[in-house]
Amino acid sequence: MSDEPIQKKRFEVKMRMHPNGSIEKQIFIGGELLDWSVDISSFQEAVKMGPQFQRAVQEDIARHFIKSVSEVLGRKVTIEDIKEATKTGWI
Repeated sequence: MSDEPIQKKRFEVKMRMHPNGSIEKQIFIGGELLDWSVDISSFQEAVKMGPQFQRAVQEDIARHFIKSVSEVLGRKVTIEDIKEATKTGWI
């Protein structure tokens, strides 16, 4: 393991207007837009199938999101790191 300090990057959640007129949350890491989204219609279909499906889809979404943020940063992060970044603005 390296002794170098972790280089933190700015973590911002902004509300933006989507071209279709809806409002969406966008995440910026180090000033760059994180190209990541959830297919809401697929999620809603899973919810209709019951709580066990909803839970499984939510866990899958969380895993994929954590992996995507980790790839952008070039280091592994946890859901706790992301929650803290949402509060502090740094990850």
